[in-house]
Amino acid sequence: MYADKPIITVSAILLIAALAILGATAKAQTGQANTQVILNLLNGQQYFGVPHVYLGDNQGAPTNSWPTYYGPSTASQYWSPISTSINQPVLELVPAKTWSAGAMFWLGYYSGGPVIITMVGTVGTFSIGLPDGFVIYLYLPSSSLTWGVSPAYNYSINYKLSKPSPIQGDVIFPQSSAQYIVIQWDPIWQTVAKQSGATGQWNVFIVSNPSGNNPSIIPYPSPNLGGRYAGWDGIGTGAFQPSPGDRINITVTYDPSTNTLTGVATDLNTGQSAQFSLSLSSYYTPPSSGNYVFGIGAVTGDGYANWALLYVVTKGLYASPPTPTTSTTSTSMATTTITITTTSVVTSTVTSLVTSTITSPTTATVTSTVTAPVTVTATVLSMPDIVQTAIIALIVIIVVLAAALVAVTIRKR
Repeated sequence: MYADKPIITVSAILLIAALAILGATAKAQTGQANTQVILNLLNGQQYFGVPHVYLGDNQGAPTNSWPTYYGPSTASQYWSPISTSINQPVLELVPAKTWSAGAMFWLGYYSGGPVIITMVGTVGTFSIGLPDGFVIYLYLPSSSLTWGVSPAYNYSINYKLSKPSPIQGDVIFPQSSAQYIVIQWDPIWQTVAKQSGATGQWNVFIVSNPSGNNPSIIPYPSPNLGGRYAGWDGIGTGAFQPSPGDRINITVTYDPSTNTLTGVATDLNTGQSAQFSLSLSSYYTPPSSGNYVFGIGAVTGDGYANWALLYVVTKGLYASPPTPTTSTTSTSMATTTITITTTSVVTSTVTSLVTSTITSPTTATVTSTVTAPVTVTATVLSMPDIVQTAIIALIVIIVVLAAALVAVTIRKR
């Protein structure tokens, strides 16, 4: 009588384990479904996750000399002011040159909800005052652009430099006939250029530039500085000025439910930070679903700094519109062969200052043959559905085998 208990106990354990796997898998895939690693150069990685285009400006004139990628074999050219033995790859957005700028843009599909962009950058050398920081571009509607994210537009995007405030450097404003958001972490605020009414190191602009050469920047005048300023200038709390080689983590979040922007910049070497929270109220309408261009850039002013990127990841965006689950039904009087291609995911985790998960797809083909008059319904499932279905099938098999073992044991006794 008691001999059956180990079999029953093992069956229960297997069932619980399978259920745990199912829950964990579903949770992991849900969390990663709309996370994209755009760029990862940390710890020697050389990963570019999406197509992108570059735009450079040299004192008001377009240039294809930057942004510049320095791999492990050439990275010492960037790091030489600190050490010639450093081989950490970087994407240099702008060199140590006055009144210059550079940016990288990519395409993403937005389906609603909050969007988060996180980046890790650095600076190798700079003048006194450390101008003028990193720039993040949100929601340039692709349908309103005369340019796109393709090789044809590399270093040739229609744009205009503009200086919305007397403090900051010239910022690149790409052509767009619809509004978009520009956020700048500008460390010169509160470290060198102290201004009445400026409490932090962040600038935010709502921009449209239909012709490409005449950007409109609102709010104007600036709500916090007024007069000669456009946008919100020097907002937020906290301030820091990194040293050469420090790694700077910047995270910007837009929440359409409250039409609010938040951001935090942190020096990962010292722990110092600067943050802001801003309601865009009546100045900006939350975007609808669709394709948008996003970007990260850097700016210098009458001083210089060779700002560079090491890592960029987004959450809340897709490379393309999510594929819905679809079903097709066919009737055949003969042998019907159904071929279903499923995708499995190989996941590798890169752990450093920021932990990211990069997935690469592999495919497997399963073919089944059905003979006789039959109506066949083939359902193309999304990745989470396929994995969950497989795991549920595994659970059923485990339970059936356990029951069979119990029956055999009872029969023997």
